[in-house]
Amino acid sequence: MNMKIRRWAPALFLFAAFALSFFPGPVLADQQAISIGYGLAAFNNSSDLGHLMNGGYYDFVQITYSYEKLLSGKFNLVVEPFVGIVNRPASGLDVGAAIGGRYYFGEKNYQGLFATISAGGVYTSVAFEEQGTHGLFVLQGGMGYKWEKLFLEGKFRHYSNGGLAHPNTSINAAILGVGFTF
Repeated sequence: MNMKIRRWAPALFLFAAFALSFFPGPVLADQQAISIGYGLAAFNNSSDLGHLMNGGYYDFVQITYSYEKLLSGKFNLVVEPFVGIVNRPASGLDVGAAIGGRYYFGEKNYQGLFATISAGGVYTSVAFEEQGTHGLFVLQGGMGYKWEKLFLEGKFRHYSNGGLAHPNTSINAAILGVGFTF
């Protein structure tokens, strides 16, 4: 395991334990999930996958805890607090949350092909030269497939400071994750 990731593991565990204590999931959620994913820079005005606009490499591991609540038919409200362990361009930690919707295309809710879109906020300890601030907005969307209790999901994530700081060059990433529901 990478030394940078090992160094952040205790902090990640403590954050997860702390965050989960505030969410009475079985009472509020119809479904809960935990997923882990690997992400890297994508579509940052660079022809190279994994690179930011300045040419530096960007990759991370992200752990997400999801709460889903049925709103109508096969459309669900999704709340996703997450922690990202940034490997490059500098080791660091992202802590954030997003709220959005998830739609299941299959005959039954919570099974088969689904699409997700969400927005929220994130604090990153990494001083990205593209952003000018550590507090960022996040937009993300993706597709996935759920079998029984397991799922695979691909997401596109967009970090931006929303024009509140200079510079305001976006940081985009693709994330591939796997998880389970309970």
